Amino acid sequence: MFNADFKTVLKNATPYIINTLFDSIFTILGIVVGSLFGVAFDLRSLIGTLISASISLGVSSGFSVYEAELIQEEKRIDKIEEALLTELDDTEITDQSNSVVVNSAVLVFLTPLFSCLISMIPVFLAILGFLGSNVISFYIILLDLTLIFLSGWYFGANNRLLKSLRMTVLGALVFLIGFLFNRVV
Repeated sequence: MFNADFKTVLKNATPYIINTLFDSIFTILGIVVGSLFGVAFDLRSLIGTLISASISLGVSSGFSVYEAELIQEEKRIDKIEEALLTELDDTEITDQSNSVVVNSAVLVFLTPLFSCLISMIPVFLAILGFLGSNVISFYIILLDLTLIFLSGWYFGANNRLLKSLRMTVLGALVFLIGFLFNRVV
């Protein structure tokens, strides 16, 4: 199951990881903005909502990647079988192919949990008494925008700064729209 090299898995999973990372960060931003305007700020509700939303997004994204990659790998194996005029069932090629599919799905599943864990650092600091509950949301938003910027920097092969800034501005706009919407409602 784990015989594919990490480079191959990462190459296949990277577009999905980027997409899932942004989805999870924007989901977290939405939850944080929404929690700012509740009747009373409830730390336990915020934690539960962030974790359950991250798990749901991870399961959904991970399963989608599994199915999409499985289809792609089956097509690739079929082409190889046609070229070789032989079945490749129970070979190293199919084992490695299955490993790439499973490991890509697992990485994508873990992506929202990773962004949730990073986003919850201010929550943990508040629980430990290092931050007041009135500033948790500010720090979560700051961390999420930083995570978006760093992701753009890491994944943006060309024009890293431009891609990072563009993605960060989009994240800030999502926050601003949610903030304004909650102020009006």
